Parts: sequence; structure tokens; C-alpha cells
Amino acid sequence: MKYTYTIEMDNEQGMRCRVAVAFHADSFKRFAGFTSIHSDVPIYDEDLAHLEQFVAQAKDKWVVTRPLSSTITNNEH
Repeated sequence: MKYTYTIEMDNEQGMRCRVAVAFHADSFKRFAGFTSIHSDVPIYDEDLAHLEQFVAQAKDKWVVTRPLSSTITNNEH
């Protein structure tokens, strides 16, 4: 499944940043890799090294991303 999550964290230079991530996880919510990472301020290698851990610790706050096709209803008869 694909999930999204937004976290506020300090980057390695001590700047507060808001990071929005999209990622895959299995049905047991085991993290399987990022598909996108967006931050309002720069994040660095050291920040990325910890980001997966921060996301994994917040499993109860993940939001399921539904495929577009599942949200469209077909009104054709």
C-alpha cells in the first residue's frame, strides 16, 4: 500500500522543517521505501538517514493514499 505522512523535524543544521513523504509499506505496515520526499527547507544526508526511522515510529499517523481509479465512480449504463 502507499501512504503519506508529514513530519516536523530539525535538519542537521538546526533549522525546523516540515517534511512530507510518500512511501510504500506492506500489509503489516513494514516500511518498504520512499516514493517522494518534499521539505520546505533543505534537508541533508544525515536527515535522510533518520527520516525512515521517524516515519516508521509514527505508523499510527500514516494516511493511506488511494489510487485515483478507486475514487472515480462510473456513471455509464
